[in-house]
Amino acid sequence: MRYVLEGSVQRDGNRVRVNAQLIDAETGSHLWAERFEEDVADLFKLQDQVVARLANALGYELVKAEANKGAHSTNPDAIDLTMRGWALLNVGGRDRAQYQQARDLFEHALELESQNAEAMVGIALIDTRAFAYGGAAHPDPTLAGQLDFVSKALAINPNYSFGYFMKSFALFMAFRFPEAVEAARTGTTVDPNSAFSYFAKGEAEWPLGRCEETIADLKEAFRLSPRDPGSGVWHMNLGLGELCRGRVDAAAEEFRRAIDGGFRSYLPYVNLAAAAALLGNDAEATTALAEARRLSPQLTIKWFVAHSPSMPIELEGFRKAGMPEE
Repeated sequence: MRYVLEGSVQRDGNRVRVNAQLIDAETGSHLWAERFEEDVADLFKLQDQVVARLANALGYELVKAEANKGAHSTNPDAIDLTMRGWALLNVGGRDRAQYQQARDLFEHALELESQNAEAMVGIALIDTRAFAYGGAAHPDPTLAGQLDFVSKALAINPNYSFGYFMKSFALFMAFRFPEAVEAARTGTTVDPNSAFSYFAKGEAEWPLGRCEETIADLKEAFRLSPRDPGSGVWHMNLGLGELCRGRVDAAAEEFRRAIDGGFRSYLPYVNLAAAAALLGNDAEATTALAEARRLSPQLTIKWFVAHSPSMPIELEGFRKAGMPEE
């Protein structure tokens, strides 16, 4: 594998523009291009910001490029399989067929290399996402299996920052919010440029009533990775942070952005229904709730409270939107 990162720097008054592009040196094809603009008041801060954003953006592109090559290999090894699995997950959607394809790739990788931490975390992520976003019942609401897989992965590679995100996510879905915050905080210590770790920390804070911390952490995640494939989920949690601090109109806008960003789980729709109902937008609330229940037919207030972290203001909105109690 050989890639070349090319760039140019331009200055306009107090602004600096950095143009960057990633090129496959073997074929000459352009894989990715991005432009960054920042103020020049603090050049060291500017350098850190550009490097961090490049690192997050290029991480996705390099995985995708190598996965595309590995997909044509007649004898892919564990690394190829793992990259191909992550390329499927990095698309940003929540397609069950893609999940199954990715899981098959990770399982095959583990057959070839039992100590593959990245494949372990990939399987844990797929299973936890299916539990969190798919609306399906799960035989173990403590998510013990996923947490065990992640713990083994982090024992193999304690510097794998995404592993701490995954640990935080599973703890969050198991309603273990303080532990989820600590796992995410460890991820930011291991890698201060890990946008996912800041997202995980923010996600775990709104159930604890730390509304402002949620907003700050999620904004940091967006600063580090402005075009992240997972931005739909990030917008939804920004909406929950806004709802946490009583800004229902801002929350509704974030839920709409989550849907527009490709997050098509029942969660952004049901939260939009709650926010719209609280704002008196009955038509939007009815439409959003209908779509949420189409995506998750078992959706009731009783089921939601048992299955997903929630806030009293959410439940008030659900009832106003017309969600059945059970």
